[in-house]
Amino acid sequence: MVASFSSGATVRLRRSCDRGFEDFGWTDNWMTFSFGGYHNPDWMNFGPLRVMVENHIQPHSGFAPHSHRDVEVLTYVVDGTLTHQDSFGHQAEIHAGEMQLISAGSQGMIHSEYNHHEQVEHNYQMWLIPDRAPTRFGYHQLRFAEHERQGCLKLYVSPDGRDGSMPINTDALIYNGRFEASDRINYALKPDRGVWLQVVKGALQVAGHELLAGDGIGIVDTAHIEANFTDLSEILLFDLKMNAPRIW
Repeated sequence: MVASFSSGATVRLRRSCDRGFEDFGWTDNWMTFSFGGYHNPDWMNFGPLRVMVENHIQPHSGFAPHSHRDVEVLTYVVDGTLTHQDSFGHQAEIHAGEMQLISAGSQGMIHSEYNHHEQVEHNYQMWLIPDRAPTRFGYHQLRFAEHERQGCLKLYVSPDGRDGSMPINTDALIYNGRFEASDRINYALKPDRGVWLQVVKGALQVAGHELLAGDGIGIVDTAHIEANFTDLSEILLFDLKMNAPRIW
């Protein structure tokens, strides 16, 4: 079934194969937006969403300590386990289905991310630009069991920490959901907001397009979005205030 949506919608489609790509041997990076050594002036951001990188980290490998400042760093683990350690004393494992949110703060922080296990670790890391400065360092993790995310969108991140979600320093609502073939969702949008939908696994139809794993789509200027799933699927959905202030 082809997805339906209100007339006048503006759609930006990002196929998995068209993303930027870097292979370092111990990890690969699939970049939706310009990042690191990959630059595409047509793909700089979607509202406050500035970075989206899909990583596959090989066993006993990882990112050595590195710094961040004035950015909201969100990591969602798809498969495997990622071990985090930072300069504020946090050390934690992030498991499949779990999301981590770090507000790096205006003073900055240093952290490392490693896969200490035998299984390849698969994650999505996103950076969102804060809408204010200064900000303070903040660390959060949130996990929902598979059955809690089945057939629905579970809220992981919000500006105000509503419903037990993790608070972020910009106007963003971030969801994850798992769906069966033939499932359908209809998501309502308020004015001046847009949705970025990233297919983590599976296949679906939305806004007249068939999307597969790794594909993403941004949709604005519409009151609702309908997605129809054609396979066992998992998605990330970002509901963003498109004109939110950005400090950089």
